[in-house]
Amino acid sequence: MNWERAPRSSRPDGGHDDGRTFEPPARPVGAASGDAPLVPPRRAGSLCVASGKGGTGKSVVSASIATWLARRGRTLIVDADMGVGNAHILQDVAPAYSFVDVVEQRRSVREVRVGCRPALDLLAAGSGVSRMASLSAHEMHLVACGIESLEHEYARIVLDSAAGISNQTIAFAAASDVVLIVTTPDVTALTDAYAFLKVLLQRRPDCTPLFVVNRATSAEEGLHVAGRMRAVAHKFLGREPRCLGWLPEDRAVVASVHERRPALVAAPDSDFARAFEPLAHAVAAELERVGARGLGRSLLRSVGYTPGFP
Repeated sequence: MNWERAPRSSRPDGGHDDGRTFEPPARPVGAASGDAPLVPPRRAGSLCVASGKGGTGKSVVSASIATWLARRGRTLIVDADMGVGNAHILQDVAPAYSFVDVVEQRRSVREVRVGCRPALDLLAAGSGVSRMASLSAHEMHLVACGIESLEHEYARIVLDSAAGISNQTIAFAAASDVVLIVTTPDVTALTDAYAFLKVLLQRRPDCTPLFVVNRATSAEEGLHVAGRMRAVAHKFLGREPRCLGWLPEDRAVVASVHERRPALVAAPDSDFARAFEPLAHAVAAELERVGARGLGRSLLRSVGYTPGFP
């Protein structure tokens, strides 16, 4: 893949939302006469934050977008990096349980869930548990059922995905309503982001992934990298992911990680935080546009597991 020869493209797209606060829906109830049909609960819209390789700042972006969304409605972070999860670190919590306990059927997803701050909860992944990186169909079924049982309690779900293109990682991404790929100007990050895009579109052709260029040194570099990514995807895939913008290289982000807090909380006046605002609005607008299919329900359909038939 010759990234340097890819032509530049146009400016990234923007977006907005209406800023309304989400109110959790009431549980379905019937009319007094018993004639009216039950109203199904609203499911949370789901966003998968993904990357082709590690080290792009994917978890920083996940923590930031979850923080931003939680200020507008109850939000759940799902750490989908099952074997080496670290989403809890950026929220400064130490969960007693994780998805390891769910798949080993020691705890329910509700027992695993932990609060991070008002309107923001977390489902933690295992840390240093290699077998979690390749769950069986039965184990994925347990995870999907657990997520589905919680979906109606939230406005949004943010998946902090594992890096790479494993079947498990792509399954989580394909089940999400919106996928945001995080890359950097580094050529290896761009190449792996393209690989992720290619595999995702093979799995879910109707998806229109978004992407963001993180750790750019200037607007010129961010726009140039975005143009190269779109041009190569158009040439070889016949599709262009939509760029939502670029985020600056910012020492305040490094400091926030050391403080175990999202950058939007630790450094709200930083260059990163200011650049993140239009990105977050664009993500919220896209979630509203595509509508919620139900992450747990979509994941269940892709697992291909029937209870009683392992």
